[in-house]
Amino acid sequence: MKNSNVKSSIKRIGYTLSLLSIGYLLGISGSLIPQNIKAQPAASANEDEAQVDIQLSNEAVKEIQSAHESLTQAMETMKLEGKYTAATEGVNSYLVLTGGGNAIEDIQQGTGVDPFTFAALYAGLATEEISDDLSWDDSNRLMYKNKIIRIYSIEELKSRQMILDNLLAKKIAE
Repeated sequence: MKNSNVKSSIKRIGYTLSLLSIGYLLGISGSLIPQNIKAQPAASANEDEAQVDIQLSNEAVKEIQSAHESLTQAMETMKLEGKYTAATEGVNSYLVLTGGGNAIEDIQQGTGVDPFTFAALYAGLATEEISDDLSWDDSNRLMYKNKIIRIYSIEELKSRQMILDNLLAKKIAE
């Protein structure tokens, strides 16, 4: 009886040492380390070239350029009238097309921002005025002064769409 208990104990010690050795070897080899997974591939050195290769007709490119010029002019007019303040670099086409707005004030109030501002902030295009107060939380959500930046409410989006519809329908005497 004593002999079988000793054999059983030796087997258990052997199994334990084997498992510990296997665990140690797997640990130092790094084969069980979780890998970083990203939703999008890392930017390549040729990213700018890849974007230029978008297959659009010359006419479509001209129309896009013309639309951008028109949006820029409308933005400048609204700035002069005090109806447009962006929180991001470039033209905020959403604010322009929906009659203007103050994206910096929207961020500071914490009630939500327009979709274009939301996307541009996540793309790293914040103006200097707010960039120092931006940070990320543990869930990779963008924050302004430790408050999560959210997109406009559904009601606000619908309201802005109505403004756009009204602007497009408005008859202007020339």
